[in-house]
Amino acid sequence: MRIVLLAVGRLRSNPLRDVCADYLGRLCRYGAASVEELKPADFGSPPERVARESARVLAALLPTDRVHVLDERGAQMSSLELCELLKNHELHGAKRLVFVVGGAYGVSDAVRERGKLLALSKLTLPHELCRALLLEQLYRARTIQRGEPYHHS
Repeated sequence: MRIVLLAVGRLRSNPLRDVCADYLGRLCRYGAASVEELKPADFGSPPERVARESARVLAALLPTDRVHVLDERGAQMSSLELCELLKNHELHGAKRLVFVVGGAYGVSDAVRERGKLLALSKLTLPHELCRALLLEQLYRARTIQRGEPYHHS
């Protein structure tokens, strides 16, 4: 199963870019994983930007993708529960497990309806920081699956 982090926009912060590259490299040791960046909308009102960015997100998804959209209204889970989520998708033959991180103004209802909502926190987090947190948690979930000592229960 390939894990894809589908993100609107590029990371502008060098430290965050380094952190994301580090965790993506670690994650790739356990199987195929990638970050796919989509061009953000650079003009218009926030709702117009969301509409254009969300159309790009929907166009990038395959019909067979299992999708989880990061949204502060989504379900929160522990690292152990995220590990179980990955295992369940693998057991049910998922080819691509896609985690969507929207742009600065979020995503449309159409994107939210395409997948299950997942919250990293009840707090509203910058979309760039969400990438780093998600990649670290995906790496952590893989180490839990393998019984490796990275995660301390």
